[in-house]
Amino acid sequence: MKTRIITGVGLFVAICTVLMLSGFEWFLNTVVALLCVAAVFEIYRATGAKDNRALFAVSCVAAAVLPYIAVPYYEYITAVLFAAAVVLFTCLMAKNKQIHSIHPALSALIALFIICFYKTMTAIRSEKFGFFTLTLAVVICNVDDIAAYFVGKGCGRHKLAPVISPNKTVEGSIGGVVCSVAVFLAVGFALDKAGVVSVNYGRLAVYLAIASVIGQLGDLSMSAVKRIAGIKDYGRLFPGHGGVLDRFDSLMFVLPFTYLFCSVTGPIFS
Repeated sequence: MKTRIITGVGLFVAICTVLMLSGFEWFLNTVVALLCVAAVFEIYRATGAKDNRALFAVSCVAAAVLPYIAVPYYEYITAVLFAAAVVLFTCLMAKNKQIHSIHPALSALIALFIICFYKTMTAIRSEKFGFFTLTLAVVICNVDDIAAYFVGKGCGRHKLAPVISPNKTVEGSIGGVVCSVAVFLAVGFALDKAGVVSVNYGRLAVYLAIASVIGQLGDLSMSAVKRIAGIKDYGRLFPGHGGVLDRFDSLMFVLPFTYLFCSVTGPIFS
């Protein structure tokens, strides 16, 4: 527990630093590239597809290079890949007991999801008031996770996905969503009253409710891959927390949702 707490504090400081310096595009692109390379390495190692050297090399190069490149029709590509990811991971979760391995081609597709979805971090930050939107997307994952854990520990009775993640409960999941909505509506109200930003409360409430569910979907999705691969954690990069895909699994899904939500409905902050 001590190691987990120390690592958690270090991650908190690192995340705050990245958010504060995210206005420098080259810096944020570099962070995204490092995140993508580490995550791609983890998914290939977990599924055993790392032995396919050509496919692994192509994915690693894409992870290192694409965050710096402007991709044509990126919004539409993200929408298609996000829909595909939801369908794919829903199937993996539903048939978790029947699937015993991940094909290298499927590993490459998941790697593509990882690269495209983490890359949306830069697109979100580039928008007006993007700092607040990006911070919201990053922090909501942590608040939802912490709230779901404590509510689940306190009054969780019904298992949410016993095969994939035995410790998660329906009560914890609902508690995570409710707490996230309440906390961030309160924070939004405080920022609005302080004159820092103007908040579209209806848009914010809808975003918070859906983003919390999407974050939990991301968590369960990457857990489903771990169960199929027969591993406990994706890595040891963060002692006590696992690897990139253990710590930032929810964020991988919340980021593209945030980008697409704001593109369709308009900005949350103004």
